[in-house]
Amino acid sequence: MILKRVSIWDKLSKKYDFLWVQKYSLAPTRKKVISILKCCKSGFKMLDIGCATGQLLSEVRSEFPGCKLLGIDKSEQMIELARSKNIGAQFDCAYAEEYDTINKFDVITCCHSFPYYQEKELVLKKIASRLEENGMAIFIHGSINNIYDKIIMSIVEMTAEKANYLSKKEFIELSKEYFVVEDSLLIKEKWFMPSLCGFVLRRKS
Repeated sequence: MILKRVSIWDKLSKKYDFLWVQKYSLAPTRKKVISILKCCKSGFKMLDIGCATGQLLSEVRSEFPGCKLLGIDKSEQMIELARSKNIGAQFDCAYAEEYDTINKFDVITCCHSFPYYQEKELVLKKIASRLEENGMAIFIHGSINNIYDKIIMSIVEMTAEKANYLSKKEFIELSKEYFVVEDSLLIKEKWFMPSLCGFVLRRKS
């Protein structure tokens, strides 16, 4: 499949690991995911959707050396940088809405990329279909739950792509056909940060 160049993310790729949002948004997100993964069996298989430069998978590799890791992202430049880190993971350039694989995973993560997907329900359906029977999906992303969130996220949107930052209630409603919400969380490192909502989901049987 030939992918259309995603210019904004390609342009951001070399700066991505050093953006200001790393300190108060992306790094705390990775820390939270690592803490959730501690409940997993050793040697788990994990897919990270919207993996960017592979930061999360790199940290997962350090914490859980025996796991099998795969990351996908629609930005070719992000994927090239992820591969250059040589963390022992496979990286593919692919759109979440179009990605197909015969593999199944114990864990699928989707951190900060979900608001940018146009076909959100399709992405949820695909993730559910790729989870093992007792598999776990972890979503963390910006969420509009009040006026302040709306103002801040509108500014964030201007620096990236058009996005739809679902409220906590909207996300739960959208995902309920495919998942059961096992846990929900809020990341807010500083008072000026918008809501970063997280969800630990289990596939419906």
